[in-house]
Amino acid sequence: MSLQALKQTIKQELANEYESIELSSLIAILLEHITGWNQIQQVLHKDEALDANQQTALLEAVADLKKGKPIQYITNKAWFMGNELMVNENVLIPRPETEELVDWIIEYATKKNKPLQILDIGTGSGCIPISLILALPSCMIAGLDISETALHVAKQNATALNADISWLQEDILATAYLPNNYDIIVSNPPYIPYKENANMQVQVKNFEPNIALFVTNEDPLIFYRVIARLGKQYLSPNGQLFFELHYDQGKALLALFDEMGYHAELRQDMFGKDRMLRASLKENKK
Repeated sequence: MSLQALKQTIKQELANEYESIELSSLIAILLEHITGWNQIQQVLHKDEALDANQQTALLEAVADLKKGKPIQYITNKAWFMGNELMVNENVLIPRPETEELVDWIIEYATKKNKPLQILDIGTGSGCIPISLILALPSCMIAGLDISETALHVAKQNATALNADISWLQEDILATAYLPNNYDIIVSNPPYIPYKENANMQVQVKNFEPNIALFVTNEDPLIFYRVIARLGKQYLSPNGQLFFELHYDQGKALLALFDEMGYHAELRQDMFGKDRMLRASLKENKK
């Protein structure tokens, strides 16, 4: 079967699961992953047949897509801040909103114009600390995660991108000690209440690591509270906390940080939703 015929067969099989434009993009990504041909080369080779191994790999990938498996977990690749990262089901797929958080930190750190100590809590694929060190090479940056398998992914990404990061395996909810004082502590913590699970996309709830997504319905702000508490002890003078947050938690988090002795400000994402927060202790100058 020719490449063109295979593409038409796949489109028919997945037509009920994906919109036409998205499906065309997914097929092009799959074919490049399996054959090494980019979209232009795929057009040039449209009358050629794939070999048996390639056809098998393609059919397996199509079956995964039909189940809702994200394309990033099929190809084990995701892009973040212009860099290709390795991802698997042990880490979240990096999101554009998190790029906006990283941009905000880079903006702040650049104005400081000095080496900073930065800690990323819940590092996952390492996308945040790796992007920060590549943009701020004079800084000293660490990534912390509870998951050994997530840290394994993060270390592989750091090695591939020649990013010098220190890694820590800790359960932040059970941690009373951090190894340094930090000018910036950043986190994209779990923040989705379990009650929202039923309404989430299959691609997210069935494939991305629940430990990195969900918190209890009773205390959805627990990670922010714990990190704010640690910040009181381990932030440098005039140190900053940066967070990503659930779009409807902004007001609650402003109240929480005010109660805990912080100045806090929200920033909206590209879609106009409250998605980021920066906080500094009231006892320090802003």
